[in-house]
Amino acid sequence: MSLFSAADTARFRAEGHWGDLTLNAMFDATCARVPERLGIVDPPNRAEVFQDAPRRLSYRQMQQEVARYAAILRARGLGKGSIIATQLPSINEMMLIYLAVARIGAVLSPISVAYRSAELRALGEVARFDAYISVGRLRGQEFYAERIGALAPEVQLLGLGDGLPEGVSRIDDLQPDQPDGGASDGSADELFAIFWTSGTEGLPKAVPKTHNNMMASSLGAWRILGLPDGANILAPFPFVNAAAMGGLMMCWMRTAGALILHHPFDTPTFLQQLAGEDIAYTMVAPTLLVYLRERANDPALAPALHRLRAIGTGSAPPDPEVFAFFQERLDIPVLNFFGSNEGAQLCSEPGRMPDPRHRARCFPRDGDENWPEGAGRRTANGGSFRLVDPATGATVTAPGIPGEMYLRGPAMMPGYYRRGQIDRSRFDDQGYFPSADLFEISECGRFIRFHARARELIVRGGMKISPVELDGFLSALPGMREVAVAAYADAQMGERVCLFAVPEPGHSLTLADVQAFCDRNGLAKFKWPERLILCDALPRTPLAKLDRKALARQLAASIAPEHEGVDHA
Repeated sequence: MSLFSAADTARFRAEGHWGDLTLNAMFDATCARVPERLGIVDPPNRAEVFQDAPRRLSYRQMQQEVARYAAILRARGLGKGSIIATQLPSINEMMLIYLAVARIGAVLSPISVAYRSAELRALGEVARFDAYISVGRLRGQEFYAERIGALAPEVQLLGLGDGLPEGVSRIDDLQPDQPDGGASDGSADELFAIFWTSGTEGLPKAVPKTHNNMMASSLGAWRILGLPDGANILAPFPFVNAAAMGGLMMCWMRTAGALILHHPFDTPTFLQQLAGEDIAYTMVAPTLLVYLRERANDPALAPALHRLRAIGTGSAPPDPEVFAFFQERLDIPVLNFFGSNEGAQLCSEPGRMPDPRHRARCFPRDGDENWPEGAGRRTANGGSFRLVDPATGATVTAPGIPGEMYLRGPAMMPGYYRRGQIDRSRFDDQGYFPSADLFEISECGRFIRFHARARELIVRGGMKISPVELDGFLSALPGMREVAVAAYADAQMGERVCLFAVPEPGHSLTLADVQAFCDRNGLAKFKWPERLILCDALPRTPLAKLDRKALARQLAASIAPEHEGVDHA
């Protein structure tokens, strides 16, 4: 039974976003077409992360392993409708188990390895897992044992590798008693996975996605990228959210090349993989783009950069000059993505935005239902939206006015999930989901730019400041690897701005330097940072997004708010 209305299902199918293809059917078709082609490659540091030497598997070998894991799961009574939680590093077994879960018609729930027992207990109370799969040891430390107490007694405990606690069944070296019974006859309208929000606004929420949701999530990105058949993809992000699954896993399944796995993120290892494998596409954080630009003339790396067909980025405001460098010097388009687990996906791509500097800051307005010139256009994942003034509820159609993005479309979740229930209370009566993301229409009217999360706006003396805008502006500070701002309380002004900055080796920064930079570049004075904290790295959520709430907590726990100056974290 579809989790969506009959009208939505008919519309998304008529528009070509949805069909009858499941992920397991897509994988089986690829295995039949190119059985001997290289399909997946372990990270070179696999032995340090988990155990054993790295493996390189063909599609035929992958299919055999997927069938083996599927038979093992079925033998334990798991199948259609079972919810199987995984907490796995990015090794080949992770992807094989994901595909095996889809093969038996169960529902995958991938969880970040950064989550510990407190988070795992909270997630389990929402989803009521039927089984949990993880590793005995991770990076030389006990992993599974710490988490057992967070799981309900009825959860089946399955594991990989050495060092598993008593009561956990090891499955990576097990041969099933019965052969695999073939792929489930499930529908593409059934659940494929339950993802978890990063929890930056409270406890993580469960985001269910069907096979068709995932197909829609990847179709636009795959078309935009234009990767050739057999293209290899380097995946430095963990496969625990819809962005990584849709933008990397699903694009890999469509190109039928090799998926090059990486875990945990490590710059030297990433560069080793980029140079040693034939990579056509990768996604990286904006800070790594800066690093790659600095290394572009390195004889060991330059050939690998020239092999790239495209680079994706997102999660933070990128530097426009970095986009321009890759486009103009290396002829590599950089695509800026904006997305969410719930179903947002915007992409600034060369076809719609040839100016690379513009592409770093804006997205096509495609999908705005109140833009007459864009009639018939859709967002990168086939969705549409309207911008709503959060104060008045009025539709925003004029440039320069922040509006909350209300979304609907074929990649949008049916609602937040709790075992046996779908909660659509966040949707309005027209079926739109209010994203809490504020955007502005550009001066020319053809583009939009991200303004802020609605709950992150800094209000100084009644003046509203977008932290994302400030992050982007201050990213051009000389000698800084990455920067971010956060608010701190002030009795007189309500809130003031603090800048957190990560200097490059050999560089320094003072608050006076920051304010002089703001002055030279014409930034309104009420937006200037009034505190500066130098640190070694910015905090990230388990999904690798900037954790601005962690910055705010650090501020609250530090020196008195009225102090102005430079601190060192």
